[in-house]
Amino acid sequence: KKSNNNDNIFNDNNNIFNTMSGEYELKKRHAGCTGMFWRPDPTGQTSLASRDNWPRDGAILRGNTIEIGGRKWLQVTHVKQPNGEFVAAPAGAYMPFEHDNHYYLE
Repeated sequence: KKSNNNDNIFNDNNNIFNTMSGEYELKKRHAGCTGMFWRPDPTGQTSLASRDNWPRDGAILRGNTIEIGGRKWLQVTHVKQPNGEFVAAPAGAYMPFEHDNHYYLE
């Protein structure tokens, strides 16, 4: 996990958003799926442009961390699949930091 400094903090409808840029690895707690599909913008402000190139196990995600209603999300700007190079993520791609006690970002 490589986190940088806070980029900005803003408030919208009583939700506090604290954005921080960084890189995180997609990890899982037990066997099962081989990755996790992109999630749409939890704020509803942008649409997910594509579900292509969803992160596989061990992918590195680059983007901005936000917190909405106590839940941490990564607004993904780039994805590096295992044994690949960083490429742009689809516009509007998000990933929760914790999903169903199975997948997590670290």
